[in-house]
Amino acid sequence: MPTRPVLLAALIASPAAAAADPVTFEKDVRPVLAKHCATCHGGDRPRGELDLTGFGGVMLGGLSGKAVVPGKPQDSPLYTTAAHLDDPKMPPNKPKIPQRELDLIRDWVAGGAVEKAGGAAAVAAPAAALGGLVKAELMPRATPVTALAVSPTAPVAAVAGRKQVLLFEPATAKSLGALAFPEGEVHVLRFSRDGKVLLAGGGVGGQSGKVVGFDTASWKRAFEIGGESDAVLAADLSADGTRLVLGGPGKVVKVFSVPDGKPLHAFRKPTDWVLSVGFSPEGLLVAAGDRFGGLYVWEAKSGKEFHTLRGHTKGVTAVGWRADSDALASCSEDGTVRVWDMHRGTETARWDAHPDGALDLHYHPNGLIATAGRDGRVRAWDAAGKPAADLGPTSDAALKVALTADAKAAVAGDWAGGVKAWPLGGGAAVTFALPLDPKPTPTAAVPVAVPAAPTAAARPATPKGVEAAPADLARKRAALKAVEAAAERMKDEAARSPKNPALAKAYLQLCEAALAMKAEVLEAEAAAGGR
Repeated sequence: MPTRPVLLAALIASPAAAAADPVTFEKDVRPVLAKHCATCHGGDRPRGELDLTGFGGVMLGGLSGKAVVPGKPQDSPLYTTAAHLDDPKMPPNKPKIPQRELDLIRDWVAGGAVEKAGGAAAVAAPAAALGGLVKAELMPRATPVTALAVSPTAPVAAVAGRKQVLLFEPATAKSLGALAFPEGEVHVLRFSRDGKVLLAGGGVGGQSGKVVGFDTASWKRAFEIGGESDAVLAADLSADGTRLVLGGPGKVVKVFSVPDGKPLHAFRKPTDWVLSVGFSPEGLLVAAGDRFGGLYVWEAKSGKEFHTLRGHTKGVTAVGWRADSDALASCSEDGTVRVWDMHRGTETARWDAHPDGALDLHYHPNGLIATAGRDGRVRAWDAAGKPAADLGPTSDAALKVALTADAKAAVAGDWAGGVKAWPLGGGAAVTFALPLDPKPTPTAAVPVAVPAAPTAAARPATPKGVEAAPADLARKRAALKAVEAAAERMKDEAARSPKNPALAKAYLQLCEAALAMKAEVLEAEAAAGGR
């Protein structure tokens, strides 16, 4: 008799237990696909353009169409070909994968193809409570300004911080607070054309990437899109707010619907890291530039290639659209800015903007083009390349630039971590005070080969106020040069092996070490009277 209530309780509890631990892509299906499918359906050019290494690629499908129909495993080739119910049987020329793993794929599809625990679609919109302005966290040291944007409708500038987005008032450099970005380092900041959304994109190199949309009225998170296997390096939102484009080291330009994050297109034309993307103002076209100098334009709705724009000989670092969508501007590490006619797909203007490399560009709706470059200058031009302003120098290479809404000032960030607002009409620049820790914790030394420095058996301490020894300064300079060279080599290694997170992490560590050593060199030079 007592067995009946126990059995009844077990039957009642079973669905609840199952619901509490559903089959998800991240926890259950990704490991199966990585084990059996990633060799062919992964990497830079997956077979059949079906990328099974991440959730977005699985849901996007390939040349043969959709791989997954949520809720219908019998109509999902991902399951039916793996279960040898349909041809071609997968994996090819191999036995069927274990039944337990097939059951996971079947149950995952039947359950709605949930990405991760708590999710319900390709990317579930986060709770409204997430996000919001917070007090900026102190940073141990200044770091390169990897992203920067200025609102087109409000006096707000956004600057990349360490796992946070710092907000300022451009005219006064007053801090307005910060937005947490625990997803990783921020590589993209972009306001929507109506100023209602701020995009923040980035992640952890070689591991993960995501784009977050913040509602600028409340600064709450409006959506999260991505789930990439590497950091997002470029992103933009269409003018109507319904589509998002992103790119990065994966050499693929992806378009998603907003806010549900449903994959719409994957453009595989780039041959190197995607450094820049942008929707045309009317939303009909999307452009992207890669690290090899490729510049491409597609139809945003159909995904058909529209133009391949040839001319740049090095990485295309930024793109910007004219307000009428009839012209596209691009800048490159080759030092040039080029303007392209979208009707004919031809170059209409070209000029040398920054001899050592042009790193960023902002095409203002009034027709003014602002650029930033390795020469430490920030410049403004008309659409024909006639100079309108020459600002600077910045503390180091100028990495990012954005014009204010009234186009009367340019906000720029540099490699040394400096951020300033420069009036285009002349006058002193306004310096942004970043939240730096006055007593930073010491960083662990990065093991790299540096020139051996001669050491004395017993070197007396330098009295306070005495100039630094020239030999010590020379040693610091040599060490800095060696670390910078090691960082460049590691950067190349990471580029050749984009799926190796250890290389990306080592490169970032070397960059941090170089910054710290550069600060020491500057301090020593000041103490030595500039020798």
